[in-house]
Amino acid sequence: MATSDAAAFRDGEVRAGSHLLSLFANPLNTRILRVHLDGPMRLSELHERIGWSAHTTLRAAVTNLRKVGALEKGGGENRPLAPTTLTPAGEEMLLVAGAVERWLALCPAGPIAPDSDAAKSVTKALAGGWSSTLMRALASQPFTLTELNSLIPEINYPSLERRVARMRVAGQIEPVEGAERGKPYVVTDWLRRGIAPLAVAGRCERRYLPDVTAPITEVEVETAFMLTIPLASLPPATGACMLAVPTGTDESQERGKGLAGVMVEVERGEVVSCAARLKQDPPTWALGTTEAWLDVMIDGRIEELRFGGVRPQLAADLVNGVHFALFGEQP
Repeated sequence: MATSDAAAFRDGEVRAGSHLLSLFANPLNTRILRVHLDGPMRLSELHERIGWSAHTTLRAAVTNLRKVGALEKGGGENRPLAPTTLTPAGEEMLLVAGAVERWLALCPAGPIAPDSDAAKSVTKALAGGWSSTLMRALASQPFTLTELNSLIPEINYPSLERRVARMRVAGQIEPVEGAERGKPYVVTDWLRRGIAPLAVAGRCERRYLPDVTAPITEVEVETAFMLTIPLASLPPATGACMLAVPTGTDESQERGKGLAGVMVEVERGEVVSCAARLKQDPPTWALGTTEAWLDVMIDGRIEELRFGGVRPQLAADLVNGVHFALFGEQP
């Protein structure tokens, strides 16, 4: 798919993964679910285990976690004092919480405690940058605030300015020093690594909350690729490769259409270009559904993708490099 950057920012503010990411900006939700790993819990027992939260706050949090399917009450609504139990959805949501905490620990300024005000602030900044497509815009190149305002018309200028300020204070974007025009902002590697909790959250939403959360669109696909590919550690190879999600028929895909993704150019093991402008008949390619790409990114299940072209190993190296950069270490 060859689309202009401006066309990528038309779809409002709700993005796949942002709902659950925002949920775990509040450490109380993580604490409640982890306590339930020990078994069913009544509200009074939760209060004893957690302690620092008021009864009303705790009750509201439990109600919210039940609404998203993370907890269920034994005996139904007719038993108000019945204990709540962790559901399979709740178990996977704890993976989201864990991914958020690992990302917080990687903060360049020093690890951020998950239950701190700073953790809430930077997680909300990440969710806001993702939902508003700020991250999609800056994934392609640095932009000034004025330029971002023209790219993202759905958000008024004061709101956009606040979001940019939050991301800058959080260390997720930074100004380009010595720029000739205005004050363009560029993403930091820590923001790139923020795709990890977003990916885990997005997969969980697709599995357990598909009807009440945003679907994964070409915007999320392109942003995730563009932000994470530069993190990949590669052997000293050279070549070009397409990484994409099919969105059309097999015939259209053969012409380089009906796809969402990126073209990547590598020289001597260094990524020199990664752009959401796909070419017809790419020399090398890797294709998979959004579900497959999430499994590859998170779990390293590379066998779920289709590879082809003259240098399939280059595509495999890129895919493995992203997985290890976000969720593991190179062996």
